[in-house]
Amino acid sequence: MREQARPDRHDACCGAIPHPPSVSGPSREYPDRVTQSGEKLWGYASLARLFSLTLIVVSGLMLLLSIALQAATEEGLDSRWYIAAFGITGLTGVISYPLFRVWLRKTALPSVRLPQAVRASGPRRLEATPRDWRRWAAFSGVVLTVGGAAMLTFLIGVLGRGGTAEGVVVGMLAAWGAATLEDVRRIRIIERTEGRRYYAACRRPTGVGNKLVWLPRKAAPDAAAARDAGAAPSA
Repeated sequence: MREQARPDRHDACCGAIPHPPSVSGPSREYPDRVTQSGEKLWGYASLARLFSLTLIVVSGLMLLLSIALQAATEEGLDSRWYIAAFGITGLTGVISYPLFRVWLRKTALPSVRLPQAVRASGPRRLEATPRDWRRWAAFSGVVLTVGGAAMLTFLIGVLGRGGTAEGVVVGMLAAWGAATLEDVRRIRIIERTEGRRYYAACRRPTGVGNKLVWLPRKAAPDAAAARDAGAAPSA
């Protein structure tokens, strides 16, 4: 028996854009044949959470780097620098957070990509293993740390020392991470409302929005079982 057409109500979940109505076909199990392309399923909400937490951690590292750079100068560290650096950090974060939530929601927050997701089909894809996640977390941390350090040194060269440039970089990174972390909550709500789990289907999640798929929530454990089966040593 075919299911009735039902529009996805993303607009009921924190204002996200609704999917167009679709009619699902007959119930089909996710195939048992495992893909040989090397593609894996990366939980989309988990990827967004990893990215947001990495940004927040990197913002803290940039603050420590700023302190180290200032301590190495002739002026050294004093109360005026600390007041300027921490004050600008807080002010930048307070201003940037709501701006990022409004601006990025239409362009770059992870939930914006959900309407592009399609039902997973074809050979079964295994879920990314904990080892895959550790590798990607390390790679993301290195890339964001190098990028943050480059931006920090550039702004110090343009604006000069004194805590202003340092506070701007730290505050913006922290606000970006916080806005993305809030969007993770929206993705979880959408998944529960629609009865789906969203995944990035790729070898490495360098362009996670390019190929998004979804599975019914009841089928998601099957992907985990396939992952465990694939990780088990062959006899």
